[in-house]
Amino acid sequence: MVLHSRTGRVLGVISILGTLLFFSACADTIDPPPINREQYVEIYVEILRAIDEEPDSIAASQRAQEILDLRGITQAELLAYAEHYINEPEHLAEVWLEIETRIRNPQGEDTTAVEEEGEARAIDSRAQSDGR
Repeated sequence: MVLHSRTGRVLGVISILGTLLFFSACADTIDPPPINREQYVEIYVEILRAIDEEPDSIAASQRAQEILDLRGITQAELLAYAEHYINEPEHLAEVWLEIETRIRNPQGEDTTAVEEEGEARAIDSRAQSDGR
């Protein structure tokens, strides 16, 4: 009876692991996000700037929703962008670096240096992983 119980648990674990592997393999075929990188960056910059101007978290949350509504974007669509790139942390880091740079530089919004720095880091990261 003990052997049967252990075998059942082992098979259960194997079944769960197989299911997880299947879904993680399917994650690579996720549909493209409903918004592009530029939209994501612009929306987050606008929301973060607006939040800084609001007196409390309720007003900030309402203001963020107003921004999304004006752009015709839902919270789910905004989150879908990040979820799409969840397995590409370098990409998400570059995007957040761009958001941070735009918040600090409200005038020109020129992010050429940020993009070049991100590309240089990506090349360096690939070289390190290749053993160079």
